[in-house]
Amino acid sequence: MAEREELLAAMWARIDGVTATGDLSAVLERGSQVEALHLIDRFTKAGNEGEFDLEVACALGWWYHVRSLVLPAQQAEHAREMAVVFLQGCFVAGMDRLPQPLLASIAESVYPHACDVLWRAYYAPILNASDLSELVTLWRRIVRAAPLGHPKRADWLAQLGTALEVRFRGTGELTDLDDSVEAQRAAVRATPQGHPDHSKHLALLANSLQLRFASTSHEQLADLDEAVEAYRAAVDASPGDASHLSALADALADRFQHTGRQADLNEALELHSSTIRTSPDSDPVRTATHMASGFRNLFRQTGNLENLNHAVEACRLAVRAAKDDPGLPLRLDALGEVLRERFTHTERMEDLDEAVEASRNAVRASPKGGHDYAGRLLVLGNTLRSRFTSTWESRDLQEALEAYRAALRVTPHDSPNHAMLLTELGDALSSGWVPEGDVQYVHEALSVWGDAVEAPTTLPLHRFRAACSSMFWTACIPDLGRAANFAERAVLMLPELAPRRLKRNDQQRALGSHGTTVTADAVALALAAPGGTAQERAVRALRLAEAGRSVLLSQALDTRSDLTDLHQEHPDLAQRFATLRELLDQDSAVTLSALGVGHAQIPVGGQRPQLVAELEALLGRIRSQEGFADFGLPPTSDDLLAEAALGPVVTFNVSGYRSDALLLTRAGISSVSLPKLTPDNVIERVNAFYQALDTSTAPDGDRIAAQKTLREILEWLWEHAAEPVLSALADLGEAVFPAKDGEPLQRVWLAPGGLLGLLPLHAAGFHTDPGDGPQRRTVLDRVISSYTPTIRALHHARTRRPRPTDQPQSLIVAMPTTPGHNPLRYVSEEVRRIRGLFHDPIQLIEVAQASDGTHHPRGMGAPSTATVLARLPECAIAHFACHGVSDRVDPSRSQLLLHDHATTPLTVSALAQVNLDHAQLAYLSACSTADPGNPKLLDESIHLTSAFQLAGFPHVVGTLWPINDRLAVEVAESFYTHLTTGPPGTLDPTQAATALHHTIRGLRDRYPATPSLWAAFLHSGA
Repeated sequence: MAEREELLAAMWARIDGVTATGDLSAVLERGSQVEALHLIDRFTKAGNEGEFDLEVACALGWWYHVRSLVLPAQQAEHAREMAVVFLQGCFVAGMDRLPQPLLASIAESVYPHACDVLWRAYYAPILNASDLSELVTLWRRIVRAAPLGHPKRADWLAQLGTALEVRFRGTGELTDLDDSVEAQRAAVRATPQGHPDHSKHLALLANSLQLRFASTSHEQLADLDEAVEAYRAAVDASPGDASHLSALADALADRFQHTGRQADLNEALELHSSTIRTSPDSDPVRTATHMASGFRNLFRQTGNLENLNHAVEACRLAVRAAKDDPGLPLRLDALGEVLRERFTHTERMEDLDEAVEASRNAVRASPKGGHDYAGRLLVLGNTLRSRFTSTWESRDLQEALEAYRAALRVTPHDSPNHAMLLTELGDALSSGWVPEGDVQYVHEALSVWGDAVEAPTTLPLHRFRAACSSMFWTACIPDLGRAANFAERAVLMLPELAPRRLKRNDQQRALGSHGTTVTADAVALALAAPGGTAQERAVRALRLAEAGRSVLLSQALDTRSDLTDLHQEHPDLAQRFATLRELLDQDSAVTLSALGVGHAQIPVGGQRPQLVAELEALLGRIRSQEGFADFGLPPTSDDLLAEAALGPVVTFNVSGYRSDALLLTRAGISSVSLPKLTPDNVIERVNAFYQALDTSTAPDGDRIAAQKTLREILEWLWEHAAEPVLSALADLGEAVFPAKDGEPLQRVWLAPGGLLGLLPLHAAGFHTDPGDGPQRRTVLDRVISSYTPTIRALHHARTRRPRPTDQPQSLIVAMPTTPGHNPLRYVSEEVRRIRGLFHDPIQLIEVAQASDGTHHPRGMGAPSTATVLARLPECAIAHFACHGVSDRVDPSRSQLLLHDHATTPLTVSALAQVNLDHAQLAYLSACSTADPGNPKLLDESIHLTSAFQLAGFPHVVGTLWPINDRLAVEVAESFYTHLTTGPPGTLDPTQAATALHHTIRGLRDRYPATPSLWAAFLHSGA
C-alpha cells in the first residue's frame, strides 16, 4: 500500500508540475514511464480481483492526457484514447478532477454503457431510490460534458430527459417530470430542422408532456396542447413515420377525452385510418397496435361493430407478437380494454372472461410499483367490476377492490390519479351494496369519495363524479344534510367542466354529458336539508340555481360588461378587452371576419388557452383601476335582491327529490312546494303536449282532440305550478290578482329551467271558463309574464345602457321565399302592415317577392347573414319574419333561415359573437325561436331568443313552437300598435312585455279553445 501511495504521489507531482509551469518534460522522462507501468500493473491486478481503483485510474488518465499534448500526432492520439479509457470510470463515479478538454470524449465513451443502464432500468422491476439517483446523476454529467454545439448534445439531453422520466415513474417526484420536459425541450432546440433526429426529439418531448399532463393537474391543458403540436411537428419532419402519426392521433384522442373538442376526435380518426393504410410490416407489434387503435376509434365514430371486431383481432396479434417484448403489459392492457368495450355492445361473457385474464396477465407482467403498475391495476379493477355487475359473483368484487387498493398504495397522494382511483374505488364499493345488502359498503364508499372531492390536483370530472355519487348515496341512506353539501360541491364544479378555453360546442358536450340533473337535485336537497330557517334554505337553493343554470350564458355575461365608462377612463384597456372578447366569442360555425364584419383574427385550437389567460390578466388590471373593482364580475346577492323591485322573479325547480318554486320578492327569498310537479309528471305532459301540437296541424289529425289535450295540460300547469305560486306571492304582498279598472297588472318574471322550460307557463290556466271576472283562473288574467334564463341574465338585460341616439333606427328582415323551404305566404303582408308603424325602417327582403311595383323600400337587399350582421349594430329594433329552425342535437346551430342559410347560417353561435350598442328590441316572428332544443342542455337555455338577448337586446319576443303564418301577421301588427306611444314610428321598446301581453290576451279571447295559435309567443328580458 505504501508503494502505491508513493507512486501516486510521484505521478501527481509530475502532473501538477506540468499544469503549473507548462514544462511537459516531466511526463516524458523514462522515470515517469516506469512509474506509469507500475501503476498500470497495480490497476490491472485490482481489476482482476473485481475492484476498480479510482485514484490510480484518475492519475493514469491525467498522465496520458498531458503526454498527448506533446507527443507526435499518431502517438498523441493513442495517448488520448488511453486517457479516455482510464478516466471514464472516474467520470461515472463523479470525480471532480478530470481534464476539461477530454470531458466530451469521456462522455462519448460512457454513452453506450449509460444507454444500456437506462433502458434496462426503463423495463426492469422498480429500482430503489439510490439506483435511480445514480442513473440520473450519470446522465446529468454526460450532458454537462458536452459543450454547446457538440454533435451529440441533443441526443444526450434527450436521454437525460428519459432518465428523469424513469426516476419519476419509480418515485413519483414531480420535479423530475418538470426537469424531464425541460431536458427534452433543450434537445429539440439543439437539433437543427432537417436533422435525422429532429422528429425523434420532438416525439420524446411530446411524450414527456403527455406524461406530465396525466400526472399533474389535468386543468392545465397547456402540456397536452404543446404535446399535440410537438407530435404534429414530428409528423411534418418525418412524414412516413407511422409511429409519429399514431402518437399524434392518440394525443388528439386524449385531448378530446379531456376537453370534448370534436375536431380533435375527427382528426384522430383520420390519422388512425391513414396509419392503418401506411404502417409498415417490419414491426408487427407496432403495426398491430396502430391497427387496433385505429379500428377502435373508427368504431366509436361509426358504431360499426365490425371495426371493433378488427380491433380485438389486432390486439390479439399485438399480444402474440410482443410475447418477449418489454411492452407486453401495455398490449395486454389494450386487449382487455377493447374486449370489455365489445362486451358492452354484445354482452358475450366470453369477451369479459378473456378481458379479465388479459388484465391479470398485464399486472403479472408489469414491474411492481410505479405509475404504469397502478394503471394496470386500475384496468383490472374496472374489468372485474364489469363482470361483477353482470354475474354478481362477490369474489370478482373483492378482487376488484383489492386491485384498486393496491393501485392506491403505489400512487402518490398528490397525484391526480390518486383521486381518480379513489373515485373508482368508491364506485366499486357502492356497487357492492345491492347484492350484499351491507350498508357498510356505502359508508366506506362515501369516505373514499369524500377524499376524492377534496383532492385539489385531480381532473374536475373526477371530483364532480365523486361529489355526484356522494350526493346520491347520502340521500339514499338518507342523510339529506350531507347530500345537500355534496350536491352544492358538484354544482359549483360545473363551470370547471366547461371552461372558457373550450369552443362552444365542446362546452355544450361536456355539460350535456355530465350536468343534466345535478342542479335541480342540488336545489331540491338544499330545501330538504335540515337546519337553518326556511328562508336560509331558500336563499341557498336560489344561489345554487343561479350557479348551475345557464353556465355558458354566465361565462359570456362576464365579458359583456358595459364598456362606456371604461372607454372614457381607460380607452386602451377597453379596446384590448373588446378585441379579446371578440376573439373568444368567435366559433367555427361562422365567424364575423369571414363575413366581412369585424377585424379580429380568428383564434384556432391551442390559441384559446393563451387568449383566456390574457383576458383574465387584463380583467385583473381593469379591476385594479379606481371605480372598476366589480368590472365583469357576477352580480352580488344585493344586486340580485334588487331585481325584485320591478316585480317578483319565480325560479321553478323540478327534481326527483322534490319540486318547488323559489320566489324572489321585495320581502326577500322564499319557496313554495309543488309536490305534483314530479319529473315523471312533467315528462308525461311535455310529451303529450308536443304530440298534440303535431296532431293539431296534421292533415289527418284529430284537431279538436289535440286542442283539448293542450287545454288540459295548461289547466294542469295552473293547478300544480302557477296557482300555488301566485297564491304564495299574494300572501307576500305582491299584487298578482286582477287590478282595479285602469290599473296595470303586476309584472312577474319566470325562470322555468329544465323540462318545465318546454311548456308555456305564461299560458297556464282554464281559458275556456266562462266570464272574465276577477277570479278567472289563468296567468294571462292575473299578471304580465316575462321569461329569463336566470336572475343574473335579467340583471344584465336591465343594466345595459343603449347608446343614445336622436331617432332609434329599425330593421325589418323578411323572407317570403327561402331557398330549399316552403314559401311563407303572409310574410309580405306582415311587412306591409308593420313598416308603417316604424320610422323609415331599413328593409332586407328576399327579392323574389319584395317589390309590389309601387314602392322600393330603403335598404332593399337580399337578407344574407353578412348583411344582417352588418346592419344590426345600427338598429334599436329588429324584426325578423322568416323560417326558424331549432336544432335538437346542437342548440347553438339553431338558426333563422336567411338567403344564404345553407352556407353561412345565422345561428345562435353566430349571434354569440355580436355585441350591440343600440339594441333595444328584437321580435322573432319565426318558428321555435325559444325552443331550448337538446334535452340534455335544457338548463342552459340555448336558443335564438337568449342569443339575441346576449347580443344586446334587453327585450326579445320569441316562440316556443311553430307558429301560424297568417296569424303571425295579426300578432306583429297588434304588438307594434300597442308599443306606439305617439305618432307612427314612435315606439317604446321598454313596453314590449305589456304590448305582447295585451296582444296575446286579445287573441286568447278570440280563440280560447285553440291555445296552439297564441300560447307559443313569449317575452324574454327586462
